[in-house]
Amino acid sequence: MDESVQQAVREAIIKIVKDTASRKSIERSMRVHEGKLHFIPANYRVLGGLLQSLNIKFGNFIEKLFALIAEKDSNVETLPLSGKRVHFSMTPETDALIDQYITNRQLPDSPDRCDELFSELLTHIVRIETTENNTKQTITKDVDTLFRVPSGQIIYLEIKYNDDHDTGKFVDINRKFIKTYAGLVNQLQITDQHQLKPILYYFNPTKRWGPIYIPSSNIYRGEQLFDEFFEAKFADINSYLRNLSDDEAIVSIFDQLYQQIRYGNSPNAIL
Repeated sequence: MDESVQQAVREAIIKIVKDTASRKSIERSMRVHEGKLHFIPANYRVLGGLLQSLNIKFGNFIEKLFALIAEKDSNVETLPLSGKRVHFSMTPETDALIDQYITNRQLPDSPDRCDELFSELLTHIVRIETTENNTKQTITKDVDTLFRVPSGQIIYLEIKYNDDHDTGKFVDINRKFIKTYAGLVNQLQITDQHQLKPILYYFNPTKRWGPIYIPSSNIYRGEQLFDEFFEAKFADINSYLRNLSDDEAIVSIFDQLYQQIRYGNSPNAIL
């Protein structure tokens, strides 16, 4: 893993921890929990809440990490929209088509495999969005990572840490993923679906959900993405992130966080 990426990752994680566990946020959370009746002491509820918040933020951080990895990787060319929140154009027809596709895939008689259905959907999106004089509406979506590979094909990544979302959130992820693709078709002036490949990527390779809305060919997990596109190795990044939990500076922050919450105004607390 590139040393500059390592340093950026370490500094970013330390900042996330310190910002989340600031004295102001701890005091605010303590006031809220002290007013609630519960058999778990308020200070431990505060600590649990902060740890949960950090867990959520780590998932968001993984998205930013991949934008950084792609930017530093010599095998790919990062495009300007990568890692940005973008105002896209999209026709109401495409918007309705995507919603209908998501709904149809939930029906009992919908086929188990969605390869052909998904390919047809992308073909229709490109056709509709490239038809002249179609009325367009504005949608705003986050583009997690966008890069071009040596063949000229553009890869759009929707990045998630774990494949562990509840049913409603899982549906929202897939809907957002396809609508962002439609916005990119307009923004990048795509005329053939093979010019732009959308990939839903899970950093953790553990599988929970099957290919309900997106075919397996467009769902990557763990090292699969690195083996196909990047010079960087998944094992190196995975190992570095695991070892960060033993980093003395990070361990010290959590030790002091516990002292501050458990004992109040501890002389050792610096957060």
